[in-house]
Amino acid sequence: MTEKHWTEPNGIFIINIPANWQYKNAVFEHIEEKSPYSFEQYENSTGCFQLSCYPLSERGVNPNFPIQKSDSKINWLESRMDDEEFDMYLWHAQVDDQFCMAKCIYSAKDRKTSKVKKLVKKSRKALESLRVVPVDDRSYAIALNKYDNFNGSLASSYDLRERALESKSHIEIIAIVSNQIDAYLRISIVLKKQLEEKTNNIQIKYLFQEENERGIMERTIYKEAKSLNIISEEIFNELNLLYDMRNRVIHRYIISYIKTIDIAESAVSYLFLCEKIREILKSIEEEQIDNKIGIYGKGYLKNYEVTLEDQRIAWSMANDKHLLKYLQRKIE
Repeated sequence: MTEKHWTEPNGIFIINIPANWQYKNAVFEHIEEKSPYSFEQYENSTGCFQLSCYPLSERGVNPNFPIQKSDSKINWLESRMDDEEFDMYLWHAQVDDQFCMAKCIYSAKDRKTSKVKKLVKKSRKALESLRVVPVDDRSYAIALNKYDNFNGSLASSYDLRERALESKSHIEIIAIVSNQIDAYLRISIVLKKQLEEKTNNIQIKYLFQEENERGIMERTIYKEAKSLNIISEEIFNELNLLYDMRNRVIHRYIISYIKTIDIAESAVSYLFLCEKIREILKSIEEEQIDNKIGIYGKGYLKNYEVTLEDQRIAWSMANDKHLLKYLQRKIE
């Protein structure tokens, strides 16, 4: 069974869940990013798996339960709470500074079915992997999670890019590929700064922008990439010329003399430049591997061959990004 890791939004715990489970809180706008965190299969859902955590300082310590350490497997207290309509498995544990609770909920009429047995088995297996993150490491856990989400969004953009290429939608190609170039440069800046400062810290300001936050604009990213010697003067100038064309295409196609053939030629130039910058990013990743510094400094290999399991995890991340049925991949 392919698994993906999921990080609690405040970096409190990390858990491995099946790749075909979807985090439901992020799907519906009215559900907040707080306990309980709910998961269901993308398709043909049997039931719901929920996770909750609360500070022991607020919840109070139960003297009948041990307070476990986060550096080892958690021993969960399992119980049941059934009624005429729903069955529910419950798990509880006190770990470090947190009271942790999990639920597996399904229809009572399905309690004897094989699909329910599989759901409960997967829930137990997921709980075996849950680890509470030490308080001092939670900021880093949040940063890593945002880095993973950034990469998931970048991977998802290739679905849109392929559809635009197939339909020869040149304006859409320019919009998407300019986003991809910006993304590659942002990651390059983060990794380059880690190398120069010999740190594992991730500067999230390059990778994530809050709803009401003024982000770092593309031209600023180009300048920073040039100042860090990530790109040459030639690439810098090409980026700015293409970005000027992008703005004309998106904002002034109708009110200018731009021809559609000009847009098609710019789309091709953007595609070639995107591949060139992707290769630059790859070289910085390999530099981190060689120097054992930063995100790629531990546990990564050069020329790594992507496995089917890697693909399924990427598909799952893409499903979570798109939230559109016609773009959803089936994951076993």
